Amino acid sequence: MPPTRQPERFFHGFLEAAPDAVVIIDGGGMVVHINGQTETLFGYSRAELVGGPLEVLMPERFRGTHIAHRGAYTVDPRPRPMGHGLELFGVTKDGREFPIDISISPLPPESGGLYASAIRDMTDHCRLKEELRARSMELEEADRQKDHFLSAVAHELRSPLSALANATELLLSPHLDAAANQRASGIIARQAAHMSRLVDDLLDLARVRRGTLTLCRESIDLRTVVISAVELSAALIETRRHELEIAPCIEPLWVSGDATRLAQVVANLLANAAKYTPPGGRISLSAARDDGTAVIRVRDNGAGIPSEMLSQIFEIFIQIGGGGDAREGGLGIGLALVRQLVELHEGTVTAFSEGRGRGSEFVVRLRLLPDIA
Repeated sequence: MPPTRQPERFFHGFLEAAPDAVVIIDGGGMVVHINGQTETLFGYSRAELVGGPLEVLMPERFRGTHIAHRGAYTVDPRPRPMGHGLELFGVTKDGREFPIDISISPLPPESGGLYASAIRDMTDHCRLKEELRARSMELEEADRQKDHFLSAVAHELRSPLSALANATELLLSPHLDAAANQRASGIIARQAAHMSRLVDDLLDLARVRRGTLTLCRESIDLRTVVISAVELSAALIETRRHELEIAPCIEPLWVSGDATRLAQVVANLLANAAKYTPPGGRISLSAARDDGTAVIRVRDNGAGIPSEMLSQIFEIFIQIGGGGDAREGGLGIGLALVRQLVELHEGTVTAFSEGRGRGSEFVVRLRLLPDIA
């Protein structure tokens, strides 16, 4: 082989070893040479590209602009990236567009005025960038939720702690009569129970989210669950002076589940109804059989749920403004825990409302067991 052919051989070997697609064009933008990566990336053969315009490798909407940019480049030809800060796209033979990055360099003068374009497929880079952006937004949202949570916890604990402090101070009074003693003791008992339920809900939700909460399953009659839930919610409903209507169910409703957790579900729904219903409102509770499922319904005539929030109402920290008592708004974890516990029982929970101020209804459905004699 003549010595003069050796550099050319090395040059072509370098092109084929390059990780990016490399297209060599002349001053008029015609393709003179490509490497194998170009064929792989764009789906064209060498014969289809060589001798044709470079612009065939880009979407048609960009071709006119690129011709102008290419002409400007030949006035000051030096190595540099093209379209810095712009979104550049290539197009394959079958019409698929994909993001690219381009660098262009002039070849030595002895090449006869040729230019080399290195084209890199940025699909993975863009996907990773989008994933990082989404992750960043998730972290920002998590940080926002953390701040909201801390603020909500402080707000939620302030009222019962204040009530406990006042009741304790009253009990320490040397002139306390029996009636005042009973009132103060009642306040302490109610507020302590409220704080205990709050802590239990927080711990249970954390266990559910970590997958460490286990159910003590047994065959249970949901009518006993309803009774337990009413007992758990009685103090709040009484304090709010609500009228609670319980529809009688004469037939047993046997399900496989954890009686304590299911009572917690119903009690949380009753507490939610009480908190978001103005004092003196109406709450109804029913349990019935419906085509192989047990259906528990909790309905109120309170604040209602805006239609745009119905799909979010079971998300953690979601609260509805307006109606009810803002001090009783809670942490926004009760309904999130309800959904998690119901789903652990292979059931569903759904919220219904005709809008703000129109009340709401929550429906829990659980699979019935065959009747137990």
